[in-house]
Amino acid sequence: MRRQLSATTLLHLTLATPLLSQDDATPDLTQREWIGGLPFTSWTHLTGDWGGFRNQLEAIGIEVAGGYTADLAAPWSGDGRRRASLQSLLDLNAAFDLETIAGLPRTIAYFDAYRIDGRNPSLDVGDFQVISNIANADLEQIAEVWVETWLGDQFRLKVGKVDFNSEFSFHEVGGEFVNSTAAISPAIIAYPTFPNPATSVNLFWVPNERWYVGAAIYDGANGDGIQTGSRGPSGFFSDDESDAYFYAAEVGYAWTGGERWGSGRISVGTFYHSASFDRFDGGSDRGTAGAWFNLEQRFWRENPGADDGQGASFFVGTGHADDTVSVCGSSFAAGLEWMGALPSRDFDVLGLGLFHADMSDAQGAGTPDDETTIELFYKVQLTPSISLKPELQHVMNPGGFADVDDVLVGLLRLEVAF
Repeated sequence: MRRQLSATTLLHLTLATPLLSQDDATPDLTQREWIGGLPFTSWTHLTGDWGGFRNQLEAIGIEVAGGYTADLAAPWSGDGRRRASLQSLLDLNAAFDLETIAGLPRTIAYFDAYRIDGRNPSLDVGDFQVISNIANADLEQIAEVWVETWLGDQFRLKVGKVDFNSEFSFHEVGGEFVNSTAAISPAIIAYPTFPNPATSVNLFWVPNERWYVGAAIYDGANGDGIQTGSRGPSGFFSDDESDAYFYAAEVGYAWTGGERWGSGRISVGTFYHSASFDRFDGGSDRGTAGAWFNLEQRFWRENPGADDGQGASFFVGTGHADDTVSVCGSSFAAGLEWMGALPSRDFDVLGLGLFHADMSDAQGAGTPDDETTIELFYKVQLTPSISLKPELQHVMNPGGFADVDDVLVGLLRLEVAF
């Protein structure tokens, strides 16, 4: 499960930023991200402003972006095969401000496609929580296509193929961790998220800047073993392959904090999946439900007068499910991130996380013990568009098997923003 800065967050930032018009003053060429402008080490995109073409697109309401993430990982201990594996994710997306393009107030269209290549390192580690949030079998697909608009001042509607984790059960703190449980609880059964977003309708009531209440219905074919990542919108309307739906609801509250004590957010949510699930005792249940909880807080800001992200933050997340059908009955995740821990490295990030999966105790589940992973990383921000993240993950009882040795994994992540 990938968890980077969500598309929704990026697009809200896009709408909040005024676009250039032809009447604006001629920009200072020395400040451009191009040859003859800013030095390459200051570019926020590896490919710069495309000789000015990227700026022209933004001026008419179109933002094109992309990224490349690669993980080189290897188990250094344990019972499994100790070999290095390389997996990569190439992601390309485009956002269209339809207010600028077509005069539709506060309306956005979004397109995202990606390609995954390489070997999943968890195949060697044998862990349940998945040590890399880009891990998957090789695939290429159009992952998300949706339109979002505001109905009046308080209701936000998003319709189309959406990543569930960009709207529900997320926290912005913790986005630097590589382990999948940092992003979303593995107790949420057959959720429609990376690499399987699904066609959906999402409606949020936002009465003010602090509160929100959201509800959604997604194509639930994942619960029937059908990959929704490559499934079109026709599958949303019950078909011969699956008639299952995934329902979700969440309420959240945010606060801004003081000078040193920064912003935070708390949220509680629930889900219901209508597919049929086999119980470990040999029977089956039609439908299953669960819940999640998330808390995040920046508890120290290094520079109170500046919104530069420097300082320390933490997050806590839990998930709960019916362990008669779910391999993971509950989960717990906690992490600490510190940007600018070293005086001369203001945008590097140090992180320490603990991720625990309480595996099912039901007879027939085959998981007699619980899995716990500790992750430690240090992200080196080489330039605004390039970073390297060396890290260690220590996996205890991988897969929930008490007789399997713990595994220490070394991992190096490369991230590039195009």
